[in-house]
Amino acid sequence: MMQNHKNQARRALWALGIAAAVLVLCSKSSPLFVLNDWMDANIFFTMGKSMFGGKVLYRDVFDHKGPVLYFLYGLASLLDRTGFTGVLVLETAAFALFLALSLRTAETLLGRQLHPAWTVLPAAGIAASRAFAHGGSAEELLLPFLAAALYGAVKTLQSSRPMPLRTVVLHGFLAGCALWLKYTVLGFYLVWAALLAVTYLRRGQAARLGKSIAAYLGGMALATLPWVVYFGVHGALGDWFTAYFYDNLFLYKGEDSGAPALAQHLWWAVRDALPAAVLLAMFLLWAVCRRRFAAAVSVAALAAGLAFTSLMGGYLVYYGLVLAVFAPLGLVPLAALWGTRKNCALVWLAAGAAWCFAFSPNRALRFRSADTMPQIRFAKEINGGTLLNYGTLDGGFYTAAGVLPPCRYFCVTNMPLDDQWADQQAVLAACKVEYVAALTGDLSGDFPQYKVVDQCSYDGGEGEVTWYLYRLQA
Repeated sequence: MMQNHKNQARRALWALGIAAAVLVLCSKSSPLFVLNDWMDANIFFTMGKSMFGGKVLYRDVFDHKGPVLYFLYGLASLLDRTGFTGVLVLETAAFALFLALSLRTAETLLGRQLHPAWTVLPAAGIAASRAFAHGGSAEELLLPFLAAALYGAVKTLQSSRPMPLRTVVLHGFLAGCALWLKYTVLGFYLVWAALLAVTYLRRGQAARLGKSIAAYLGGMALATLPWVVYFGVHGALGDWFTAYFYDNLFLYKGEDSGAPALAQHLWWAVRDALPAAVLLAMFLLWAVCRRRFAAAVSVAALAAGLAFTSLMGGYLVYYGLVLAVFAPLGLVPLAALWGTRKNCALVWLAAGAAWCFAFSPNRALRFRSADTMPQIRFAKEINGGTLLNYGTLDGGFYTAAGVLPPCRYFCVTNMPLDDQWADQQAVLAACKVEYVAALTGDLSGDFPQYKVVDQCSYDGGEGEVTWYLYRLQA
């Protein structure tokens, strides 16, 4: 028993170490970067920090992702209110869980244990891919939830015994958490449930299937209940429903839809997460060649379900990152070919780190001087004063200055809502904030009470932009 605990601890430390190594080199939340300036991550941070500061999600501060995402970022803000140290800890924990669960899935399919250093290959491939983008995306934080479901499905399909009901409840709970993080993974969980239902029926376990359905739905209800209570107590159930469901389904649409758009988006996802796509293709080819047709069909169906709901709408480079949950399956054919030869674990870790250092899309942004970042530079001037991020997505100024937003629409999102502009303009017209950060240099034309006191041009990896800082004149 003691030896088993030591082995589990050793494997956990490897997963944590590998996750930390690749994320320190690839995520903008790392101390190698002055600040994670990605606008989406800063929206999540501002929403989470506002939630923990007493504001009510969707009612007092607006964005359209799920409340679980903001809750996780809120927890991260407890460690660091003006930087991304807490977010890096969150990312590392999530990625380590993803690697540990993925290793167990690969071992279940292979039929023997693997050294945890094997996970360096998918870890480095994922973290240094285009789809990883900046670090801290909802898709990145979804990976451990999806990996847990994949492991549960593979283990049940490989076994003749049904999944214990308490485990079914846990999977339902995790599925609920994932859906309240970003609901576009719905297709994955629908296919997951269908696969297990078909398996139970083919085995003549109809009665057990009924109990499992009830247990699964009960787990999802457990994940949903805290949010029903939270929004209900604050009288914000309508705001929650409108922002997370109505706005996402009917307002936030891509330019194209239908089968041609899905095929194009899938192609882009493969391009942007190429190492993960190659590893998945290797597994499917191996499974077919070894006549493991059930495994091949099941994984292909899960991937198709995930792609259908994640890629059907518009496309952004990080959308395809969720498909990386299947990347560690590529370890199965590689380990089968490698056999039981020496693992050279430390060599693999060094090679993975070198790959991340050389090929991360964020590599050119490491080691920047803090003085070149408008967020840090403006924060010194703001010095705790009230602030509005005007006319665009959250540029990270609330984060760097350590302040909460002054209004519901604290930034202007991609959602086509005229209220965003009206809310922000009302704040400026009433002179409710001391400072304004904007990407436009002519704000004084409409609001002459605000004058430019600083400006800073920089390239965050997507082209040079110039930020302007305005101050309210006495």
